[in-house]
Amino acid sequence: MSEAQDYEWYETPYGKFRVAATRFGTWNSFGEDGTEYITGIKEDIVVAGTKFYLEGVATNWANCTTSQQFDGTVGGKL
Repeated sequence: MSEAQDYEWYETPYGKFRVAATRFGTWNSFGEDGTEYITGIKEDIVVAGTKFYLEGVATNWANCTTSQQFDGTVGGKL
């Protein structure tokens, strides 16, 4: 049913990803499992941004995926 696609894969120490153009003139990056990471105007910016994003997730920079969720409301009387 689906044909094998020949993509150019970018490899980093933190994972592999590919970049594809959209019909609207933007660029998207995708992980090996198809997860969309970054959308941008230029291909080189998307490549650089995706490398930075993958490094941040892999090294838990600023608690990227495990930070505590807050609701943004202030309790008590101000």
